[in-house]
Amino acid sequence: MGDLTATLTASGRHELVIMEVGDVLCGVDLTQIQEISKLLDITPVHHAPAYVRGVVNLRGQIVTVIDVQSKFGVPPLALNEAQRIVVVQWVGENIGLLVDKVQDIALVEARDVLEPPANISSISGAFFAGIYPMEQGLVAILRLSELLNHDTH
Repeated sequence: MGDLTATLTASGRHELVIMEVGDVLCGVDLTQIQEISKLLDITPVHHAPAYVRGVVNLRGQIVTVIDVQSKFGVPPLALNEAQRIVVVQWVGENIGLLVDKVQDIALVEARDVLEPPANISSISGAFFAGIYPMEQGLVAILRLSELLNHDTH
């Protein structure tokens, strides 16, 4: 859980934004999110890795959009109105995470976060910093350092 962010272990609790990526519930620490946007016109980028869906113009700022399903090794779905772009700050730039749906925000106690298994729904556990059990299922907390690493699928 070392990558789960200092705020989780320091404060003991934090807010997770819960989102759907295929059949997996994922969570990102609210403090890592710049904004959540409705699906915008995505311009493809030629010669980019397959997981880069393209770029969007977000109020004059160009944001690279990563298809999280593609990053997980799952074929991407066609774009639809329910999908959202979750913009996170990463190494000095804003990166958009294309997700199927943003569900809710949950207040999480650090003591309730479990170590991630080796894989979740056949997705490498390296993408996840921890697992948070909720009534509607297990939430896989995204490890942004692994998800946004250029060397991974």
